[in-house]
Amino acid sequence: MPVYEKTTGGEVYLRGIDRRVSAGDRVDVGEEFAAYLDERRDFRAVDVREGEFREIDDSADGEGDGFDAAAFVDRTPMDDVVEDIQAGEADDHLRAVAEAADRVGVEDAVGQRRAELEE
Repeated sequence: MPVYEKTTGGEVYLRGIDRRVSAGDRVDVGEEFAAYLDERRDFRAVDVREGEFREIDDSADGEGDGFDAAAFVDRTPMDDVVEDIQAGEADDHLRAVAEAADRVGVEDAVGQRRAELEE
């Protein structure tokens, strides 16, 4: 079952699972309810393999670890950015990189890297 964590905002009642959750709370949900939580901005999926909680690459900003997505994607030549993405240098920040990208080549590289990681 997918596991989601409430990341921001106050307490909410999730009718689909009949639970109240606050920031930091984690919930196990079915696939259909997971799709609903994916659309919300106050939950993120977490990976619970091997008994550890690890964030899936869903952070929107990457600010907590000093990664600057805008600076990463604005480097020239663009080929260097694309090569770094293809090499996995930005795997922990793909969402932030995609949001900061304003060049088609960078956007394509992010899409290709995501596809590789899903395989």
